[in-house]
Amino acid sequence: MPNAEVQMDLDEAVAEVLGLLTGMDLQYLPEMDRYQAITRQLNRALRAVALDNEWSYYHSIESVGTCRVGQRQVELRSSVRPRIINDDAVRLIDPETEQVVEWAYFIPRDALHKMTDRSKLWCSHTKSLLEFSRPFYEGEDGYQIHIPVMREPRMFRLPAQPEDPNEPLVMVPQEIRDQLVDFDYPDLVIRRAAYYYAQTSPIMQPRVQTLEANYKELMYALVERDTRNTDTPYMNEWSLGIEASIYGDTARSHRPSADYDDSSRMF
Repeated sequence: MPNAEVQMDLDEAVAEVLGLLTGMDLQYLPEMDRYQAITRQLNRALRAVALDNEWSYYHSIESVGTCRVGQRQVELRSSVRPRIINDDAVRLIDPETEQVVEWAYFIPRDALHKMTDRSKLWCSHTKSLLEFSRPFYEGEDGYQIHIPVMREPRMFRLPAQPEDPNEPLVMVPQEIRDQLVDFDYPDLVIRRAAYYYAQTSPIMQPRVQTLEANYKELMYALVERDTRNTDTPYMNEWSLGIEASIYGDTARSHRPSADYDDSSRMF
């Protein structure tokens, strides 16, 4: 839920868009075509804003199943998609302690076959399928699979109006008009909707660049706020691909990589 001080319902959002475009305090009837046109631009703005940045507002953790010996694939709900930025990873959770016992970081799906002989776990996804780099071991049987996901924003669904002008208009239910803009800072969605709407009107097109600049100014400020941190996490494993010979046919060089286990060395 957005903060009560900044949240806006559909009527308020339409009025804000009109205020940005005209500079006047105007109100449209929800059953009329202009109200529906602005609502359509608000929906477009919601979908576009959700793609600008992986906003923490839409982020959550979802349990997608339980590990079974020999299993490599898990199906995902179509209403969510994996969140894959920075250090996001799939987590294997011990159901008894509810602690993370293993992390599976995301790699490109066309590189997953390179990891089949490794004991460490990686994963990739295609549409609604999550695939791991290897089958689950017996020691991992029964662990819960938790994945960071992003949901899509909730749209405004206005009832369809009759095409025949002689037929009465369909009243917009009050619960739709009271629906809040599905973002923690609705001004960003409103500015983008005004930018979209201005592109469709020859009279307002001269203001398109100004409206775009206003939208981006607020977007950059919110992205910085949403991604701010106070500490740097440690880096994931790395590999230094340097061979001892230019022909690459000799034993491992003296420059170790992160996947090199030197526990058997004698000192």
